[in-house]
Amino acid sequence: MTAFDAWAGLALPVCCVLLLIVASFQAPGKRHARVTREGGTIFLSEAIMHWGYAWIDRLARVALKFGLSATGVSWISLFLGLASGLGMAGGHFGLAAWLLTLSGLGDGMDGAMAQQQGNSSRAGAVLDSTLDRYVEFFFLMGVIYFYRGAVGVQLLALVALFGGFMVTYSTAKAEALQVTPPRGWMKRAERLVWLIGGATLASALPLVGQSGRPIFVGVLAIIAIVANLSAITRLWALSRSV
Repeated sequence: MTAFDAWAGLALPVCCVLLLIVASFQAPGKRHARVTREGGTIFLSEAIMHWGYAWIDRLARVALKFGLSATGVSWISLFLGLASGLGMAGGHFGLAAWLLTLSGLGDGMDGAMAQQQGNSSRAGAVLDSTLDRYVEFFFLMGVIYFYRGAVGVQLLALVALFGGFMVTYSTAKAEALQVTPPRGWMKRAERLVWLIGGATLASALPLVGQSGRPIFVGVLAIIAIVANLSAITRLWALSRSV
């Protein structure tokens, strides 16, 4: 891990906090329908999600002015996710955190762009959801490759990946059955924030003489446990509602 990677990891949370503060002042009462519908949890508060979507909506308008399409942004998000996985595989935690952040922004922007243009479609939603799964897969496969000498960490990453997929599956199943998806923890936005935060700490803490990698492993464990518990409880609630 290089000094540049460590400083990049330190800069990311600083930039994110500053942007959230700006959003809280510029649009203090702005509410995003999706956030209001799904709600926040102890792992990612509703207020932070509203502020984040305020920036996503703003960036979506800028992207449209530059002639980008929602589909194009979806594919850019995929390639950024692939790059983040390669960064993790090489042990560049700070770089991987930045790339995953940009990929996550792109994932939010494509839907916002489609809504602002009034051309949202089921085909676009399917593409968006499919590419999201690949982004998460790429990142965690990078983790598995980097920890190729630690079977326990690799298993944690696999369980975290499976749990995330099952949380998403529970939502898709609810929508297929035309019922309201049960609320739960560790939806995609929460998983991204925790993965980015863990990678950031893993890269930045060596600047103060501490190893952040145990914290990243702890984040994997939290996601692995909570995501699977969330999936089980959501599917159980879903089975009782139909």
